[in-house]
Amino acid sequence: MMNIKAIVVAAVAIITSLVSLLFFTAYWETVGWVGLWAYAGIMIAIFGVLLLIFLRFGVEKSPLKTIDFAIIAMFVALMTVIDFGSMFVPGLSVLWYAVPQVAGSILYYFPLGIAVAAALKISPKPGSAFTLIFVYSIIGQVFFFNPIWLLRSIIASLAIEAYYVSSKRGTLSSLMLLGFMFGVLYSGAGIVFQIYAWGLWQPLFVTIPQMVLAGVMMAVGAFLGFALGDRAKTVMY
Repeated sequence: MMNIKAIVVAAVAIITSLVSLLFFTAYWETVGWVGLWAYAGIMIAIFGVLLLIFLRFGVEKSPLKTIDFAIIAMFVALMTVIDFGSMFVPGLSVLWYAVPQVAGSILYYFPLGIAVAAALKISPKPGSAFTLIFVYSIIGQVFFFNPIWLLRSIIASLAIEAYYVSSKRGTLSSLMLLGFMFGVLYSGAGIVFQIYAWGLWQPLFVTIPQMVLAGVMMAVGAFLGFALGDRAKTVMY
């Protein structure tokens, strides 16, 4: 049975992502850069407050240990390979030209869901989700430095941690909902930031299916990641 707090966090993440996409698609030229800073500030505030509430009430104190950081480092490296590999997989890279609307979901969000779910299944402690996504984002900055995108990383890190500490960590249902929520939020935030950082505006009939498909494929990946992490955990411990 799903934890009601986790469902609320997931609903907040999905709804705010969709509303933000609708707003910026229509008004990004009107609000300008102030709109982006306001969006980032509101999203960080929402998930930061939720995370603080959950950490203050009802979350056990279980600090990350050396093995947890080693697991996170291993999966961050794998996620970085997924990031770069999604653009250059022989044979499959043609999807970016043939059907760009689904390429990102298949080549990036699906394997990302596997990696994230496996990592959090093996290390289901408070702080694991935030550390995993934030360190992954910092590594990305090393290769493609653009401080604007750090705001997206902070939003994503706080959102996934707020969800994870409020959920029944390590269960299949919680990880699959995490995958769907994170896929929608991370894809939606990416679309908003692309408008400002790259000047890439796209209509809603393109972006909304991209967001939903990203969530679906990441949830499917999380299903496989749960099985992988569960098997790996039995071997390790």
